[in-house]
Amino acid sequence: MDLPLISIIMPAFNAERYVGKAVRSVLDQSWHHWELIIINDGSTDGTKDVLASFTDPRIKVFHQPNAGVSITRNRALDMAQGDYVAFLDADDILPPRGLGSRAELLLGDPSCAFADGAVFAMEDATGALRPIHQPTFRGMAFPKLMAMSPEVFCGQTWMLRRSVVGSDRFPEEMRHAEDLAFYLKLARRGQYCATTEPVLYYRTGHGSAMSDLDGLDKGYLQLYAFAAHLDPSPSPTDLDLMWKRIRRVMTRGYAKSGRPWSALRTWLRRRPIWTDR
Repeated sequence: MDLPLISIIMPAFNAERYVGKAVRSVLDQSWHHWELIIINDGSTDGTKDVLASFTDPRIKVFHQPNAGVSITRNRALDMAQGDYVAFLDADDILPPRGLGSRAELLLGDPSCAFADGAVFAMEDATGALRPIHQPTFRGMAFPKLMAMSPEVFCGQTWMLRRSVVGSDRFPEEMRHAEDLAFYLKLARRGQYCATTEPVLYYRTGHGSAMSDLDGLDKGYLQLYAFAAHLDPSPSPTDLDLMWKRIRRVMTRGYAKSGRPWSALRTWLRRRPIWTDR
């Protein structure tokens, strides 16, 4: 039996220090039937030269002026030929069975549209690993995503059937939380399942979205607007859970960063009402 082809999508922006290790982790996969679509998103460092050092024909490299991560992922999705789609950031690492463990779930269960797994944090300075995420849910993930629950969401860790993705793409106006918005758009189209095996080593200690709290806050407001305008609309309970989670996350983030007035403003902020996108 021919194994399904997996399209791996990797945006790369000024990733000279990390992207070689990310690509090599794909080359080391136990699942060999893949294509790696890398889009160099206007890097100004040596990313282009690192990518040029790889000659495996399964690796497809493209270069473009800087456009942002959502536009870059969407371009790669337009090119993808695989039966399944997975995402890998240029500074992260795939464990040896990061592809195979998820693909086996999709291959073995036609009702499973989205396959997830365990995530380990990888300390940038030492390479030390520690578990940070283990999905504990199976079923329709939409309500869990609306609650931004760690039971189903830890970033770009879902492997998706390309037939479920269809023509849908990441919201290009969003710079933060765009992955959750993308999953929300798809999540009612099939079952979510997960493996206990690690599917991602997520690099930490070299900067994160939480360092741009104002950008993250804007992204979460855009996420709430995006969710509120989904068709069919989420229930009032689902929207209430999302708003409470956003308020709690941002209030805590501002407080921890020593910005008490921003924390108070976020906590007291009224829920926005949008009449259109």
